[in-house]
Amino acid sequence: MEHLLEVKNLVTQYRTAGGKVPAVRDISFTVDKGETLCIVGESGSGKSATSLSIMGLLPSNGEVSGSILLNGKEIVGKSEEQLQKIRGNDISMIFQEPMTALNPVFTIGFQLREPLMIHRKLSKKEATKKAIELLGKVGIPNPSEKMRNYPHELSGGMRQRVMIAMALACEPLLLMADEPTTALDVTIQAQILDLIDDLKAQMDMGVVFVTHDMGVVAEIADKVMVMYHGEVVETGDVYKIFNNPQHDYTRSLLAAVPNVDDDSKKWLQEGISYDSTATTS
Repeated sequence: MEHLLEVKNLVTQYRTAGGKVPAVRDISFTVDKGETLCIVGESGSGKSATSLSIMGLLPSNGEVSGSILLNGKEIVGKSEEQLQKIRGNDISMIFQEPMTALNPVFTIGFQLREPLMIHRKLSKKEATKKAIELLGKVGIPNPSEKMRNYPHELSGGMRQRVMIAMALACEPLLLMADEPTTALDVTIQAQILDLIDDLKAQMDMGVVFVTHDMGVVAEIADKVMVMYHGEVVETGDVYKIFNNPQHDYTRSLLAAVPNVDDDSKKWLQEGISYDSTATTS
């Protein structure tokens, strides 16, 4: 069976004054349609370098070798002009901080229309109609009004929804999400995770979700790939990873997930009263 995304022996290095520094060390994995792969690890593990390698968005001193097949077509070695045609059309990315990813001097409407006019060759009127539909699809109220807003006029959760709308504008085959909920509070985070999962099902996309949060992994993953120092140390379906982790690093990540029951027992043992239903003002 042909996979939607097939990464083989991927190596990513950065050229520096002191020589080449490896960020990703010979990793391989696959993603199928309708499947979410979570790449998890601490800062510096190579998970973001992996996603940027797939997108062709590494800085100028970055080098990639190996093979990245998207829908059977090789990405590694393509020119920037060729990659620009792939990005947005076949593969899109949601970045961690929408305030830096969105252009502050252009309206939301302008930034949503642009990929539709470039990649889908829609007229301005057609692109405007489609953009309003997209904003409604990602749960933004009064979408026609929000088209006139600038990024700073929206909340963090709304800006992230705009980023999702932009990423889905051309109905990509594969959605890359690089810690898109890190800057959001837990309530908005849950809404964004549900939204991505619903849209994946509707559009039968593949999703690669980069995160350091095992709680997020439990919420949305079908498969999990654990990275440490640029290497894959463990991979498997989400049930296997959570219930029978094989690597010490995976176990340490799982141990770091807060557990209310365990905390309550600890506090009670220390003589500290604990009420899980209490609220603070």
